[in-house]
Amino acid sequence: MAKKKKGFSVIEIVLAAAIFSVFSLSIVLAVLQGSNTQKSSIRTDQARIWAAEGIEAARAIRAQAFENLTDTAGSGIRFSDGQWELAGSHDEWEGYRRTISIQKARRDGNGNLVDDGGTEDDNSKLVKSVVEKGDYSLEFSAYLSNREIIPIIP
Repeated sequence: MAKKKKGFSVIEIVLAAAIFSVFSLSIVLAVLQGSNTQKSSIRTDQARIWAAEGIEAARAIRAQAFENLTDTAGSGIRFSDGQWELAGSHDEWEGYRRTISIQKARRDGNGNLVDDGGTEDDNSKLVKSVVEKGDYSLEFSAYLSNREIIPIIP
């Protein structure tokens, strides 16, 4: 009778290595996915902060003088001598690009704000703050008036 050998066979070793590899790969992929999600969340938070700052800067410009909110398809903003002002065509910071656009608001026959049609309101402006980074884009908007501020929830 043949003696039974103790130890692992080649098949057992290969099978154990394959199971270990699948388990290890699953853990690495889960960690990388979590890291990508965190980076995406940070990017979104930073874009929101920067877009909101664009709207707040426009409000500050409005508070200085409504006439300073000149119509523009694209402008940047800067803080100079204790005041916000429109400057350049956009702002850039760490790969983010912010563009502020300002146009006259439009109202229908009942005086309601509308996106299309209606007539231009010389006393209200639609301000948009768009922040982009790579293929990601975020836009905040608000109507500003020389009488009141009318927010739009993004």
